Amino acid sequence: MIIPDVIKEISRKLRQDMTPAEKILWEKLRAKKIGLKFYRQRPILVSTEYSWLDRYVIADFYSPTRKLIIELDWSVHEIKEVYLLDLEKEKLLKHLWFTILRFQNDEIFNNIYSVIKKIQTISVMCPLLFVKE
Repeated sequence: MIIPDVIKEISRKLRQDMTPAEKILWEKLRAKKIGLKFYRQRPILVSTEYSWLDRYVIADFYSPTRKLIIELDWSVHEIKEVYLLDLEKEKLLKHLWFTILRFQNDEIFNNIYSVIKKIQTISVMCPLLFVKE
C-alpha cells in the first residue's frame, strides 16, 4: 500500500504533536508492553462497496494483528462537525470489521490501569490476524 505524501505528513505531524493523554497511553502501549504491537496515528485505507471513493482515516492507536483501534476523545470532539466526522470514520472502520475502543481523556488521566485492562480484555476477543508488521 502506497500512502500519499500528504497523508504521511499529516500522520507525522499528529505523532509530533501528541496530546497529554496520548502521551500517557502511548507510554503504556509502546514496545509491546501489553503484548500487542501498536502504531500511533496510523493511516488506514478504507474502501467500501457502496462508495467509489477510497480514503484514508488516521487511527490514534492501531494494532494490525487484532484489527484493534483505540481513539481518544477530548474537548474538540464536542464540536458537532468533529463528532459527525468521527461517527463516519467509525462507521467505515466497523464496516471493515475493525474493533474500535473509545476513551475520554479523563479516563486516561484518572484511571490508566482500568483503560489498559479494558484494552487487554477486548484484544483477546478480537480475531488474531497474521500480518507483516
